[in-house]
This record gives sequence, C-alpha cells and structure tokens, in this order.
Amino acid sequence: MWGIFLESVVIFKNYMGFHENHFLAVIYLLALLYLWLTEKDKCRRAIFVYAPTLLLLLFFCPLFRKVFVRVLEDSETYYRLLWLLQMSIVSAYGLLKFVGRHRRIGLAAACLVIAACGDYVYDSEHISKAENAYHLPQEAIDIVDMIEPETGRITVLVPADLIYYVRQYSTDIELPYGREMLISRWDYHNAMYEAMEEVEVIDTPSFVELTRHGNFPCTYVVLKEDREISEPLTDYGFSVYGQVGEFVVYRDTTL
Repeated sequence: MWGIFLESVVIFKNYMGFHENHFLAVIYLLALLYLWLTEKDKCRRAIFVYAPTLLLLLFFCPLFRKVFVRVLEDSETYYRLLWLLQMSIVSAYGLLKFVGRHRRIGLAAACLVIAACGDYVYDSEHISKAENAYHLPQEAIDIVDMIEPETGRITVLVPADLIYYVRQYSTDIELPYGREMLISRWDYHNAMYEAMEEVEVIDTPSFVELTRHGNFPCTYVVLKEDREISEPLTDYGFSVYGQVGEFVVYRDTTL
C-alpha cells in the first residue's frame, strides 16, 4: 500500500510540474487552504472546498487506486482524475476572495504571485517563429503544393517529421499511417512504418512492395536526402519528382 501511495505522489508531482515550475501547484493549494478557512457560503464551499479536497484524498488513497485500476483495467490514465480538481477555477476564486478582503496588500500579493508563475514562452524549445500564415513548417507546405492533385485524393508516404503537418494543410493528401505510430506506448503495428522508420537502412525491394502493393498504394514517397536505402528507388520504377530542402520527392511511375 505504501508503494502505491508513493506512486500516486510521483504522479501528482509530475502533473503539477514540481520538476519545472511548482508555483501553480502552490497557488492552488494555498487558495484551497484559504477557502477552507474563510468561505462561509455552503454551496460555494461544496464546489470550491469539499469537492477538490475529497478528490485529493481519493487520489492518494491506495485502496481507491486499486479499485480504479481493476474496474477500468487501465493504470496509465489515473492522472486524469486530477483534471477534476479545477485548478484554475479554485485558484482564481481563492485569489479574488483574498484580494476582496485585503484590497491593497491582496492585490499586490496576487500580482506578484502571478508574475512569479510566468515563463517567457519564447524561451521554450517547443516555440519557434512562424514561417508562414499557417504556422506550419514551410517545407511541408512546399511539398504538398508540389504534389497536391487538382481533383481527387492521393496517398503519400512521408517521414515522421512531416506526419503532423501534411494533413493539417491539405485533406487531399492521405497518409498510410498517422500520429498513432509516433506514440510508443500505444504499441501500434504497421509494416510500412517499420520499413520506413525503424530500420537503419531501408530494404528497397520489400519497401517498394509495401508502397506499391500494400493496403495503401503510395503515389509519392518522400525521403530525407541522407536516408540510407539499399538500392536507389529510381531502379524500381520511381522518378525524382522534386526536392524541397532536405526532402526528396519520388513519384511512382507505375501507378
């Protein structure tokens, strides 16, 4: 039981961001404590105090977690119970309650705390300057513009780097697999993805067989120019249709 409790503590810390910025969690817990001490309205107390407190107690209860996992047969989504804490609502209401009671000191303290919680978003490695109005990589747009048909739809095999962006830009381009292949814990199997991404050197004969005669025949294949391949695709009925940056676009002339 103690081990299960410690696992719940780790999940809580990860969800609250204690490894990066724990201020939001601290604000929430302080707001909850403040409402415990000051909130008198029964309805509001039930919503902003009793409900989140009960949920926290259940979340850390090893017996409740064992029942949850056994009933739902899923231990990986246990953290989603924390979505019900309504952190933003409880924190905002608690701060407003504090500011309303202590206007000068409360307002200054609330502004200071909110400022301390902030991060300069443009310092994040996940944020980059938009290259175009679509906020998508320009290379993905240029590739789609190059191969997009005037009518109908085509299937295109692209590297994992482009999977997220091609379908955002055009619904006329179909992919033989999507983001489900990029989430390792989902454990999906796709022979074409394995032949494309999970080998050091692409085996050309078997690769062409999949792209040409598989469940989703691909009119175009996009590879990075430094992608290792056992034999050139041009020896198997493909032609180089064009190149965008590091991506080489091949067209299957047999389809």
